[in-house]
Amino acid sequence: MSTPIPARDAARAAALPQPRPPADHSVSDTGPGPAQVAQPSEPVGLFARHAWLIPAGAIASVVAVFVAMVLLTWLAGGGTPFDR
Repeated sequence: MSTPIPARDAARAAALPQPRPPADHSVSDTGPGPAQVAQPSEPVGLFARHAWLIPAGAIASVVAVFVAMVLLTWLAGGGTPFDR
């Protein structure tokens, strides 16, 4: 028969998280709806209208640098960087 485990005192017990209090605002306090949003005073830029341009530009830049590396190596008299 094993030895019983001693009970923990309240001071050494682990702290349990308490739930958050409920929110005090109602649904009408959430802000303006889609029809009440103010129009921006200045025009929206190209990258804000087309968010896909940023990653596409980054990929195109990496490809351009790689192609430039290969072309400059070839023009300098070396073979392709992949010749061994």
